[in-house]
Order: sequence, then C-alpha cells, then structure tokens
Amino acid sequence: MSERKVVRIGTSHYHVGHIVPAMVAHEMTYFEQEGLNRYVFYHGGLIPAIAEKIALARAMKEKSVDIVPDVKPSSLFQLAARGEELFIVGCWRNRQDFQFFGAKGLKSLADLKGKKIGTRDIGGIGHTVFSLQLKRAGLDPAKDVTFVRGARFHPNEKPEETLRSGEVDCIHLHAYDARGLDQEGYPMLLESRKLYPGGRPDRVIVATRRMVEQDSDLLMAYLRATIRAYWFMTDYARNRPYLEALVRRLRYACLDEEEAARSGLEGGARLSLPIDGAPSATGLEQMAWECKEMGEIGKDFELKPLLRLEFVQRAFEELQERKDLQDQISLVREIYAKRDEAWGSSMKISR
Repeated sequence: MSERKVVRIGTSHYHVGHIVPAMVAHEMTYFEQEGLNRYVFYHGGLIPAIAEKIALARAMKEKSVDIVPDVKPSSLFQLAARGEELFIVGCWRNRQDFQFFGAKGLKSLADLKGKKIGTRDIGGIGHTVFSLQLKRAGLDPAKDVTFVRGARFHPNEKPEETLRSGEVDCIHLHAYDARGLDQEGYPMLLESRKLYPGGRPDRVIVATRRMVEQDSDLLMAYLRATIRAYWFMTDYARNRPYLEALVRRLRYACLDEEEAARSGLEGGARLSLPIDGAPSATGLEQMAWECKEMGEIGKDFELKPLLRLEFVQRAFEELQERKDLQDQISLVREIYAKRDEAWGSSMKISR
C-alpha cells in the first residue's frame, strides 16, 4: 500500500461539466468507499485552455497535482513530444458526436469560405474537429473562415437560433438532437460519428509517473470511484434532480460570468462517458495521426509510451465482479445499448 498522505486531483479547465464527475464521486463518497480517503480536489481550472498544450505539466508540478481528469489528447501529445512525462490512465468524454449544420443554400464545407462559424471555444472539441475537416476541404481555418466564440454556441444552449437568425453560417449540435434544422432545410455539412466510428476520446485522464509507478493502489481507487460516478451520471432518469442541482451549485460558484450564466443544466456529457472508464484506442490513434497532419507533432511521434491503461482495465474488472453493483451495471449497459441503437453507433459496450 502507498504511504502517500494526500492525492491531489485538479481539472485542467474551469467549465462546470468538467467538474461534475469528481464532484459526484466526492459527494456520493465513492472515493472513500474505494479506498481514496485523503485527497484534495482543485476545480477552478489549473491553466487557461489555450496554454494547456504548453504548460499543463508545469502547472501540475507547481500545484503538486497528481491526476487531471479532463486533458485534451492533442495537448498531451504535444507535451510528450517535448519530453514531459504524463500518462493516459483513463477517459472522460469518449464519444461526443456532433452534427454540423450550415445555412440554407450551402452544399459542402468548401462553401463556407468567407463565412462565420459559431463555436463554444477556440480550441474546443467542435472547433478542433471542424478545423481539420475545413483543411481537408481545401480551406485555411485561420484565414478562410471566421470562428465566432461564445457560450451561446454550446449544443446544450440554443445555437440553432444563431443559425436561423443569420448571426453565423454554421453551428454544431449533438448527434441525437437536430432541433428540427434538417426538416427546415438546413444542410448537414458534417457528421462526426462517421469520422470516428470507434469513438473520439476528446478528454482523457492523465496521471504523473509517481502515480502509475509508486501509488498505483491510490490510482486504482480513484479510477474505480470515477467509473462509478460515470454510471451514476448515466442513470440520468433516476439521478436527474441531484445532477441538475449540482450543476446549479457549481454555476453559482463559478467565477467566470459567461459560464455561470449558462442556462444548460446537464453537465458532464453523460452519454459520452465510457462505461469502463477507458478511451477508445483506435480513436486515440486517429487523433494522433490528425495532430501529425496539422503539424502539431512530428511524424515520428509514438502514442504507445503514453498509454498506461492497465489500471483502468483492472479497476473495471474489479467493479464487474462486485455483487452489490450488478443491478447498476446491468442498467447502465441497457442505457448504452439503447444509445448505440439510436445513434447507429459501431462501438461495442465492454462486457
């Protein structure tokens, strides 16, 4: 057993959805139940999102943070390429499927030249996915289009109104919620799940070398608790009152006025949570190749040294063997099976 006194957990980003899983694990006492009795959770954001790919490792060192649950894989790839030692030990968002709708009359991504595109954040999931596809369509995403950022473009808000009003010429929505745009004649220009049939792990759980080599028992406890938090969040029909109240509390305490004022209550991206806590391996490989294509890392970059997924795999196996969790596991599997059937997903639920 580890002799560590305190494990420090900190989200890289300040958005409320990033905080929800750890808060659930904390308030439901999953951390303690799984053996993580002494921990500190920093949830104000360790570093500005735009600087994550440059200085996350430094921020973790200065604040003595051991685990970060919401890192962009592209940031980690770039940090590793510069010699920083951080490891992927699990996943938060594993398939955030989007549909990108354009203004009436547009027929392809190439038609967006000179147009405005609404996005939640520069460097966010939607912006990153779309920028690559614009490049593949022959456009320069930095010069040929204008990205307009703001919380109003988050899929959980009402970005479709900005398209209908003509404020922007393209927005993205969750794959399962077109808000009637398709029926109104707005063309779907891109569907991300067709690009990433195996899932796209947009945010991964990262740990230090010390956690994976010296404190693996505490890391395992953290991962078991986090997987259980994912299951709790996935059972939204039963746990919705608590989850919406939690999001309200977190928004009220958020120091960023834009994030605090958001109306969307569903936090944590429940339908993108991996049932087993692990990222899609094929998705990570695909994202690494995309970073090479965008010139963010060298062609000789290797993903394998960053992966330490044996801990989350073992954590999931241990939870599956627990008799007291069988009903919950069965319910969550059923929820995901219905999701995959509705979305036409090719992902397989872990057994």
